[in-house]
Amino acid sequence: MTLSDYFDRLEAPARTVTVYAPPPRPAIADRLETEAGIDAVEYRTLPAAAAAEQGFLVVREGTGTASGSAESCEDERSESSEKRAGAQRHASDDGEFVAAIGLEAAREFLEPPIVSPWAETDDGPYRRVIEVFEATVWRALDRRQLLAISREIETRAWRVGSGTLRASFQRAAALEAMAPVYVRLAGESALDVHAYVADEWDRPSMPGVTVHAEAGPEIGGFWVLTFDGDGDELRTSGLIARERDDETFEGYWTDDAALVAELTDALRDSVD
Repeated sequence: MTLSDYFDRLEAPARTVTVYAPPPRPAIADRLETEAGIDAVEYRTLPAAAAAEQGFLVVREGTGTASGSAESCEDERSESSEKRAGAQRHASDDGEFVAAIGLEAAREFLEPPIVSPWAETDDGPYRRVIEVFEATVWRALDRRQLLAISREIETRAWRVGSGTLRASFQRAAALEAMAPVYVRLAGESALDVHAYVADEWDRPSMPGVTVHAEAGPEIGGFWVLTFDGDGDELRTSGLIARERDDETFEGYWTDDAALVAELTDALRDSVD
């Protein structure tokens, strides 16, 4: 099975998102509607007196839709915390409640910070978005977002410290830019690190990293990263994204061990 075969078989769960925020409708609602693989994005107003940062979104999974999509949550006498709780009760009524996420976290994911896998930092709010939207096919991801997701997987590999990490690179220059990260991952842990690059690799060697050069045209069209968790199904992660004509990517990431194993096989099968 090739990477194209794998990507074309992806099936994301049916999900809806309801955005709660003071008027006017926030731009993040439009971004989610056009960029995320969401079946429906709805907007409900919070009291106009509420601060913009008090907005949040509710994610539901299943065939149900939010009850009364035209309904306003306007109630000047209610506290925003009570509105949040009420919104979560509505979410569970129609489709299974998945999560509630602050709008600031969702906005941060649109241009996330990039940290090294070994950075001892508090979890950024955007990481909650990555966690919740696992198994969702995004229609338009940029390279920065994909790098942030990749760093989440690399961080998990670093913390486990063993197992096999595989990454594909569309160009040798991209792998060269990541060389310090992958050399350290390989050199300061028991990780088995493999890098697949579409074109010729004529750069200096990368100690501890197995470079698969001229890996074939499929590698040039995809961004792929897999970590096998060293056999622990709870620690596996995978990411695949296919480049579009406008240089954005359709992308999908998963913690499902069976899907990660299939993606790893597809990556290896795509190599010439």
